Amino acid sequence: MTKKRIAIIIYGGVGVGIGSEGVICLVNLCERIAQEYDLTVFSMVRIDAGYQPKGYQLIGTPFGEKRSALVRMAYIGFKLIQQHAQKPYAIVHAFWAYPAGLLALLMGKRLGIKTAVTFMGGEVANLPTINYGLYRSSLKKKIIQQIAKRVDVVIALTQHHAQKLTEKLAIKKLVVIPFGVDLAQFSIVSKPVCPPYQFLYLGNINRVKDIPTLLSTFQKISQTVDATLDIVGLDTLHGEMQALASQLAISDKVHFHGYQRNHQLRNWLAKAHILLHTSLWESQAVVVNEAIASGVVVCGTRVGLIADLENIITVVAPVGDAEDLAHKVLQLLANTDQYKQLRSNGIAWSQNHDLSTQYQHYSNLYQSLLTY
Repeated sequence: MTKKRIAIIIYGGVGVGIGSEGVICLVNLCERIAQEYDLTVFSMVRIDAGYQPKGYQLIGTPFGEKRSALVRMAYIGFKLIQQHAQKPYAIVHAFWAYPAGLLALLMGKRLGIKTAVTFMGGEVANLPTINYGLYRSSLKKKIIQQIAKRVDVVIALTQHHAQKLTEKLAIKKLVVIPFGVDLAQFSIVSKPVCPPYQFLYLGNINRVKDIPTLLSTFQKISQTVDATLDIVGLDTLHGEMQALASQLAISDKVHFHGYQRNHQLRNWLAKAHILLHTSLWESQAVVVNEAIASGVVVCGTRVGLIADLENIITVVAPVGDAEDLAHKVLQLLANTDQYKQLRSNGIAWSQNHDLSTQYQHYSNLYQSLLTY
């Protein structure tokens, strides 16, 4: 049987970044989709030289960072129409609403094919204090609204994310499909729940992740129990958070390790009791999947998947509330039975929400689009 042809449009995420690792959850998903469908991935950025996708065609642009989104859209749109003329696509699916989702909408209308857009991050965010979110721009706000209204289906990553979208957008059809992780890449390591407690943060050091709240939370915790915090991720703030840790007098307990390759993350998770994650905004935060799949309890702010799993798997406090989060973490550490229950619940949840599950949801969605 001839495979149905699908075009995915992205703005980076595959064949880019340090070691060309890209966004690993997106790379894994593309590889799974390519097993069942004839897949072409169109990236609106330049692909790293020598990168070889597994099982699908990857088409990028020749442009550097300064080229405008409009020029990138024109280039990739032309390439997609060329490919469609040779062998038609049945679905065009974008990850990130702008500019990839806008191009998917235009191509769907131009070619008469079904359209899907996975909203990935700050599409409806408006955080002026850190200059984050597409809703800060009146033009992009209008574009996002039109995309949501006109594409055949919008995909949110969590129930919390879906709620944020429906508060701001009139959406033609909305489904929730979280990213899943490859469970084979993570090991469940048993460890005694006792001091010194090992806390872990995995992710870039940037404004959205609200590292000051992370450090303030840990400072309050470490005043009561013996604990250390490992921070693993690319520092985009050029030492600001190291200076803050020094001001908070926790430099001897907080260790910054910089960027680590994806295959190294399991080693950090194997040592951790608790993953601390205090973002201002998340659509999902796949690191939460990775942590609970490794038997690490997640404590953080009410965003993304952390919010979805509140009190059943995760310990949650309001965004920016270091005092409340520290209090709840200390209560958890004093209650070993609760810790073990959250950990057990997380491991069980992971078995039913892995990469294979995510792919099956997308396959079902594609089939539904093809049959109406």
